[in-house]
Amino acid sequence: MQMSWRNSKTAAHQMNLKNYTSSVPVETTIARIEQYLIGTGLVSGIGKEYNGKIVQSIGFQIEYEAGKLPLTIKLAARVDACCDFFWKDHCATARRNRKTREDFLEQAARTAWRLQEDDVRVQTSLIILKQRTVVEAFMASIWDGERTFYQRLEKSGFKQLAAPKAE
Repeated sequence: MQMSWRNSKTAAHQMNLKNYTSSVPVETTIARIEQYLIGTGLVSGIGKEYNGKIVQSIGFQIEYEAGKLPLTIKLAARVDACCDFFWKDHCATARRNRKTREDFLEQAARTAWRLQEDDVRVQTSLIILKQRTVVEAFMASIWDGERTFYQRLEKSGFKQLAAPKAE
């Protein structure tokens, strides 16, 4: 028996996707991220980057070794990707499609930033408990002024991660 698209489960329903349907504004979540980072004593100089009214990323300096210059970290919330997911999920499950993709933008921003908040709390806890170093925890987000370390690796086709050649 073949299921219709209305009866089939979407990705959000097939897995236990963390659901953040709260009405907590993005600004509140970002303020909590900032407070938490500053409270660890590891971070200084927090700034924000906007795309229109929506915060796209926050940047900060984090000390990784005594006597060394701090690393710049850029944490980006991929709000558009989150919005795309919500929109596709809605289109797959809604009986009447009266909403537009833009109707999901604020919820996508709240969700993307809430996920960032959870990740920051986990990563900084791992650092404080000596389970990870600062570099291990934030390596993908280390910012060189133009792009993150991950973006640099991605642009090179991840060549730096190639497996060693057999001897």
